[in-house]
Parts: sequence; structure tokens; C-alpha cells
Amino acid sequence: MSSAAVIERRNKQIQDAVQGGNLKQALQLCEKRLKKGENTPFLKAWKANILFHHADDAHRERGVAETLELCKSTPAITDIDALEMLQNTLAGLEEHTETLRELWQNAAKANPQDEDIQLRWFTLASEAEDWKTAQKAAMSLQINFPKTRRYYFWAIFMCYLIAADAGSSLADKTLFGTLAYRMISKAADSVPTDPKELLSPGRAIQTAEELLLLIKIYSQQGRYNDIVDILNSQHLGVTSRIAQSDWSFVTAKLATLEKAALWEQGLSYTKELLSLPEELAEGGKLPPNYEEKDDWQVWSLLLTAVENVQMEGAFKDVEEFIENYIAKRPKSRNAQLARLDLTSRQVSKGKRLSPADLLTGCKIYFDNNKTKLYCFNDLRRYLTILDESFREEFHSHVVQHVSMEAPNGDNTAADYASKTIPTINALKFEYCFRLSVKSEADSTSQAKDFARRCLQLFRTSRQANLAEESPSTIETQPSDDFCLLAAMSLIRVHEETQDSKPCPSTVLTQAAGILEHLLLKSPHNYEGLLLLVRVYLLLGAGSLALKTFAQLSVKQIQYETVAHNVFTRISTIHPQAAPPFSSLERKDFDPQTALRQALIFYRNAVSSTAYSLSAGLDHGSYVNVEGSIDLQRSLKHSICRKLWALEVRKIQRLAGGPSVKQYDQLVCNMEPIIDKRTFDGFMNCELPGDPIFEEHVRLGPLPRERAVKAMAVTDTLLNYVYTDSSLRERLLGQVNNLATSHLDLPDSELTPTEIDNIKIHHLTIKLISALSQKPTASDTASIDATSSEIEAWLSDKISSMSGSNVTDIQGTINLTPSDPSTSSPAPSWVYLHANISLLETLKAISLFVSSQTQAKAKSKSSGSIPKEKLDSLKALTKKLADIITMNTRILKTRIAESGMLGQLVSIVTTGPSGNTDGLSAEIEEMIDTSSLELFCGSLMESWDEALDGVLLICSSV
Repeated sequence: MSSAAVIERRNKQIQDAVQGGNLKQALQLCEKRLKKGENTPFLKAWKANILFHHADDAHRERGVAETLELCKSTPAITDIDALEMLQNTLAGLEEHTETLRELWQNAAKANPQDEDIQLRWFTLASEAEDWKTAQKAAMSLQINFPKTRRYYFWAIFMCYLIAADAGSSLADKTLFGTLAYRMISKAADSVPTDPKELLSPGRAIQTAEELLLLIKIYSQQGRYNDIVDILNSQHLGVTSRIAQSDWSFVTAKLATLEKAALWEQGLSYTKELLSLPEELAEGGKLPPNYEEKDDWQVWSLLLTAVENVQMEGAFKDVEEFIENYIAKRPKSRNAQLARLDLTSRQVSKGKRLSPADLLTGCKIYFDNNKTKLYCFNDLRRYLTILDESFREEFHSHVVQHVSMEAPNGDNTAADYASKTIPTINALKFEYCFRLSVKSEADSTSQAKDFARRCLQLFRTSRQANLAEESPSTIETQPSDDFCLLAAMSLIRVHEETQDSKPCPSTVLTQAAGILEHLLLKSPHNYEGLLLLVRVYLLLGAGSLALKTFAQLSVKQIQYETVAHNVFTRISTIHPQAAPPFSSLERKDFDPQTALRQALIFYRNAVSSTAYSLSAGLDHGSYVNVEGSIDLQRSLKHSICRKLWALEVRKIQRLAGGPSVKQYDQLVCNMEPIIDKRTFDGFMNCELPGDPIFEEHVRLGPLPRERAVKAMAVTDTLLNYVYTDSSLRERLLGQVNNLATSHLDLPDSELTPTEIDNIKIHHLTIKLISALSQKPTASDTASIDATSSEIEAWLSDKISSMSGSNVTDIQGTINLTPSDPSTSSPAPSWVYLHANISLLETLKAISLFVSSQTQAKAKSKSSGSIPKEKLDSLKALTKKLADIITMNTRILKTRIAESGMLGQLVSIVTTGPSGNTDGLSAEIEEMIDTSSLELFCGSLMESWDEALDGVLLICSSV
């Protein structure tokens, strides 16, 4: 048997032992071979790795020590298998990061012609986003393997990334930015200036991606004029053999002309792009390349250039140019918007035109585009510039030119859309500019009348369109917006009647009923689903919110872009699983499972983007690689990822579940977070500059970076008290750091409940820290004062929550607002959030008191909390939990009372006033009684389930 075969057989024996978990046998096999003289670096590294993976600290420390000794070997280890084994051992130990850098660098220096070592060094550094080390590796590759041209561009790209990295020092940014500029300039200079010369030197720019990299580097260095010169050239320009008139180079040139403030060039270039054939008749078909040029970026530069260019008659010239373009292409949305935007710019600068001209332009645009759903959003920002009298005139124009009645059943699908969409646009303008401008009573009546008309239009338009619908296909219809606008206007009533009252009003039940009816007709309406999720959460109906959210089928990247609409604060609103729904996975009704699924996505996404980075570099796709790096960084440091980890840990401690120790490192990481949350999924018809509509249906302030840091206080405390007492010592470092740190509790990011509880959590952390450090006499006084402060807080809570009347229960929705003599409270999100957060604090205090009581029994230390104080804290905690239990049971009883279903049906139809009006009549006409009862019954069940969750947590305190 050959030597290689023998070694392979012996290695397999060790590998089998390792995979079988028999590390002792694997270690013995390694030592046996080493004693026989098989003294290879790989075997030594493997032995050290096996030692490191033992459970006990002694073996682990020995494994690390032997690994470090091998890393410092002279001469340097150059066996790539041994290097990989050493890398595997130290990879998770941050304190040895520099050792690993030196390990690969020394191996590369010792054997510069081993391409595999150099490539592995580069790959490991780039995957770790260690751009300086990756740049060293790339430079080594391009020096030692000059015939492989990609290594030269890798070195350039790494220099660019160092200069672009926010974490780089100013000196590094300057040094590596200059180096990238010089190297890419050399590659550009090597390109033959004669287009007929096809052969280029190896390190010359040859691909479009390399040319785009040049543009990025030059832009980073602020060399905009040079970019324009290059893109105007024959050998590297937009029309060159390399660029081939690709649109990405056109847009790069447009952006650079603006940055360079080359307004005359910008004006002529955009006109050149937008020029249409003279022979083109009105409405004639254009070649595809002309369609591509009708891009808003082109029009935008044209408008910016004419605004800044110092040329007599420039505005008039561009005005004529746009009119000629529209004459040939009257359906061009961008051209019509450009005409309107040009008017707006002239009005704002006081040149030639007045606000009346802008009003005329808005009217013309509306007349030409009223059958398009984008019409409202396009015009809204221009109408905001005008004063109220002009907006009223515009509204009168809209009303005169739009039928506010639904089309009849004789219309075709095209006629139906052409008559429905103008009405939708008209109502959106009314919502934006005319609702909520007077007193509370006026705005409420306005909003209710608006909702009535919207629902009437929805009902009649649906009836008219029944003939066009196929029974097997239910798609979203434009008329769905009528229902959305009705619900939004009622939510605005809820906002108007709030003032200092923090709890949702019963108006939200009306909005929920309307949205449920909409989704019966259009079950895939995205905006309707998202809004209903929020309304249910506000109402405290968490199980219904989860059921509705499941219909959005959130997957992959949507855990970052969409899931925050339901996951934010879910741990203190509905931590328990909802009852299973047919055909749904567990993640669709159990928030803990859903959050774990989301965190798995983040973990997998970080590794998959690392693969994209490697593949992109191999193919020279530098723009895509930079995009992958940005995506990887965004997901790795995402605020959503951090929040979901904190939420799932809260839920696990409140409701039970599998261990959450795997998220320890994630929640302890205090690196800056990246917040890319958007709320585009919600319809927004608010005035520009006002809060977007989504803000009206938020559950408290939006948590940002400061809130995440504050929440870490709670997580640290709970992690400590839930950890076995024998393992707590390793957590004291983090506890001590937080005990002495400043507590930042911004009310712009945290609810009053969160602020109140985190203060107590911080006090408890201070107690733990002080008690762990053998307190002096002065420390003992401080401990007594802190424990007394917690005791006083508990007493105050008991006093504020102890009420003889059901109306004293805070955070509830009164389901009989029109009858002061009776009260039928239901839990809103405020009640659930406040009480579950309080129970979380009570559990922490209870566990802390228990641990101190046990410690006191074992030791008679003078610095501990007196037994009387511990007994008082325990009794107060129990009493407060009993009050929450009692209040919650009262609410459950009230919801289950006979007549509650009918009462809730009445609320949905008549609203808080209890009076029959046009809106209530329209709701009764639109939604049949059985559907209303089904909706109200499910809402009552959801409230009952939410209260059961609170009682379950109470039982564990």
C-alpha cells in the first residue's frame, strides 16, 4: 500500500472518531501517530483542533495554546490543509484575529508561488470584510501571478473598498483612494485610442464592469470632469466598443454632468437623448431605443440644467422643446411631468410665470391623466405649493370633470376603469386637501360623510363590475381604493378624537369591519391586508393580526422589508401562539416560530451573500459585488435582525420554548446598526411634509438605535436572572458595565411603559452589580436605597391599578361609548403592552428575590439585602400579579357577557355615537348581518385569546 493511501486510511480513523463524538479516541489516535514520528504540521494542527473541541476548559485552553504555538512556527507553515485546520480552531476567537492574519500572510511570503494559499488568504479576508488584508493578498497575487489580469483589478477594487469604508481612517481613505485612482488610470491609459486596434495590453480596461469601476473610483475622488471626458471619448466613451451604448453608462454620464455642474453640456446632451425623428407622426411607434431614453433621469437633468445654465431664453427654449416632444408623444408621462415641473421651477424663482400658470398646468395634467392611478401622487407635491384658494379652484375643476357616481353594469372593463379611476383620484385629492381642516366636530362629520360616499361608490361599482369578474379569479380592482379610503378616513377620526387619551377608540372596529369586507371581495389586496394587520394590533386582537399577516406569505428578504409591520413589540402584545389555522404553517400563527424563521433567514443570507461576493469577483462583476457587500452589511447589522432577536428572547421567557442562547452574541453586539425600514406598503394620501398615514396606525414610537440599546438593559437583566446561579459569574462583566452606564430612554423611540419598566430593570442591575462586589458600608446604604426605590415603585403600581370600578382598568376600549351609565371594556394593545411588560418586570424581580433569599440562607454577608426587604418585595410582586390577574379575568367576563355580540355589531354599524346616520346605513347595506356577526365573533374570540395569554404569564410569576 502506498504511503498516501496509508495516511488517508489513518486520517479516516480519526475523522470517524470525531464525527462519532469520540474526541478522546481521536486524540489518542493523533498522539499515537505523533509518537511514531509522523510529525507533520497538519497532524499537530488537527490534534490541537480536537483538544479545542473538548467540552472542558482545560482541554480547550490546551488546544488554543498548541494552535498558537503552531501559528508562530519558524519556518512558517505552508501546508494548506494545516493552515485550514488552524483557521478552523481560531476563527471564532476575536482576540486571535491578528494571529490568523499573520498566519496566512507568513505562509504567502514563505511560498509566494503557491496560488492556492494566496487565493485562500484573499477569500478569507474579503469574506470577513477585512479589506486591508484582502488588498495585501490581492497585491501579492497580482505581483506573483502577473499574467492573471483579474488579480490586478481585485487589488484596485480592494483599494476602492477601503477608501469607501466608513470605518477606515482618513489617512487610509486618502492613501488607498489615491492608489485605486492611479492603478485604474493606468489601466485606462493602456486602452488603445484607435477603435480599430482590437488587441489591448493585459492590464488595460477591457470590459464594461471595469469601466464602471473606473467611474466609481473617479467619482469617489471627485474627478467628475475627468469622467465626462472619458465618457465623451471614442475608446472609452458611451458609444465605445467597451460601453456599447449601454444605458448604465448613459445614466452614469447624466449623474456626473450634474455633479460636475456642467450645465451647458447637460442641456445639450439631454436634448440629444430626447430628440425624436422629425418624420414621427403624432402617436406613431418609436424604435425601442427611443422608448428607453424617455427616462425621468434624463428629464430631471434637462430641468436642473436649464434652471442653472446662464443662457438667455433657456427656459423658453426648453419649454418649446418639451411642447414639441409632447406633440409627437402625447402619452409620455415623463414629458408631461417635465412640463409641469418646469412651470413649478419658474414660479418658485419668479421667472415669467405665476402660481395661476402652475394651477393651469395641474388642471391640464389632471385632464390628460385622470384615468391613471399615478395621477394623484404626481400632482400632490405641485398642488402643495399653491395656496388654499388655488387648491379649492383645482378641486372645483376636478369635481366638474369627474363623475362621482359609479359606472353602471353596461360598461366594458375598459370603460369601467376609465370611469372609476378618475373618481378615485378625485377622492384622494379631497382626502388630502379638504379633510380635517376645521374643528373636531366638523372634521369628524366630514370624515364620516367622506367614508359614506366611498363605501357607496365601492358597493355600486362592485355591482356594476360583477359581469366582468370571473368566479375562479379574484384580483385586486381599482375600486378597492374606495374601501381603503373609507377606512383611512375613519382612522383619521380616531386620531382626531384621541387628544391625550392613549387608547384606541371604537372607530377602529368600524375600520376593521370595512377592511374585512374588502378582503372578502379582494383577498390579495396588499394595502388592505397590511392596514388590517395594524388595525387588529391596535385593537389588541393579536391572533387575528397574525392570521391576516399570514396571507401576505412573507418569505426571505421580506423578513427585512415587511415583517416589521407586525413583529415590532409583538412580544408584549401577543407572545403566545394563536390557535392553529387550517392550511397554515406554525410560523403563521406562532410569533416565536416566525421570529426564529426570520433570524434563520438573516443567518443564511449573510453566508449566501459571501458566496455572491466570491462568485462576483471571479467574474469581474465589481458593481454587483459592491451591491452584495452593501446587502450583506445591511442584513448583518440590520435593526430588524437585532429587534427580532430581542423579541424572540422576550417571548421565550414569557411563554416558554426552545433555548435562545444562540442569539446571545447577536444581542450583545453593540456595533452601529443599519435601519432601512420603509412603509411603502401603506397607501398614503397625506399632505407632503405631514406625517405619513402609516404613523397614524403605529403601536407607539418607532424603535431606533437608542431604543435597541435601552432594550439591551432588559435583555441583560433577564438573561442573568434566568441563567442558573452556577453559571451567572460569566455574565457579571456585562451586568457591571450596564450598571455604571448612562441610561438613555428617548420618548421618541420608546413607549411610556417601556421607559418605566427599563428604569426598574436598570435599578435591579445596579443591585446585582453592587451585591456581587462585596459591598462596603457606603455601598450597603446605596443597596438599601435602591431596593427601597423598587419597593416604592411596586407600591405605586398597586395603588394606581387597584380600582373598584371596571372603568378604572387602564388601556381598554369602551364598547359602549354612547351610554355613560354602562361600561363594556375590551383590551386594546395599550392594556396588553402595559400588563405583559409589567409581568416581565415582576418575573425578573421575583427571580432576583429568590436568588438573594437562597444566597442569604447560605451566607450571612452584611452587604446583602435584609430579609424583611426581600419578603416585602416578594409580597408586593405577588400582590401586583394578582391585581393583573383579577383585572384580566374581569375583562374576560365582560367580553363573554350575553348581548356583547349584538353590542359589537351595533358599534361596527353605528360607530361610537350609537346614532344611525348615512354611514351606518351604508355599512348595513354593504355588509350582511351574518358576515358582521362572524367578524364581531372572531374579534371577541381574539380578545379572549389575548387575555388568556396574559393569565398564562400571570400564573408563572
